[in-house]
Amino acid sequence: MKLPMWIRHCIARIEASNSGYLDQVGWIRTRAERIALDASGEPMPWFTYPALHFLRERVKPDWRVLEFGAGMGTLWWSRHVREAVAIEHDADWADHVTNKCNARLIRVSAGSAEDYLRPALISGTYSVVIVDGIFRNECLAIAPSLLDNGGVIVLDDAQREEYRSAVEALRGQGFKLLPLHGPQPVSKHPGCTAILYRDVNVLGL
Repeated sequence: MKLPMWIRHCIARIEASNSGYLDQVGWIRTRAERIALDASGEPMPWFTYPALHFLRERVKPDWRVLEFGAGMGTLWWSRHVREAVAIEHDADWADHVTNKCNARLIRVSAGSAEDYLRPALISGTYSVVIVDGIFRNECLAIAPSLLDNGGVIVLDDAQREEYRSAVEALRGQGFKLLPLHGPQPVSKHPGCTAILYRDVNVLGL
């Protein structure tokens, strides 16, 4: 006898939670614990899973990486690259992250975009600049000046309409856009982590 559709839906949900993709990438655990961890319990950036998979295969140990917004990703990057630098406006959170990794945390004021961005402008250049904190449009505007030759920009939550004009401005400067949609740690909603890159880039695109 064919099972009713509602029962088949319930079975599908149980299967997904026990042996499906979400279980394999560790989403069940991240949702329960409300923290971005991979399937083995290690810290991971709060990017979409397709974006993390893409980056994990291409990251190089000699990279220098800048994050606007410290977090679990700071712990992950600090384990994979030569130097991870994070700009963070929340002093308590910056201390928390600093105690867990060897990344360099730059504590800044959130009083204005100028205050927030100023330290980054004198911190050198990077293989990857990650925009995942506050003042994201302003961060995107200065990001090209922070890149090494071949450097790329990573924008999290790229599906948000409020970042569209800043992204289009970068595309007008010759950047190409690779949007990586999909599920993400903790959240039950899909998101988009986008990579902005030029013809010569460290990711081999």
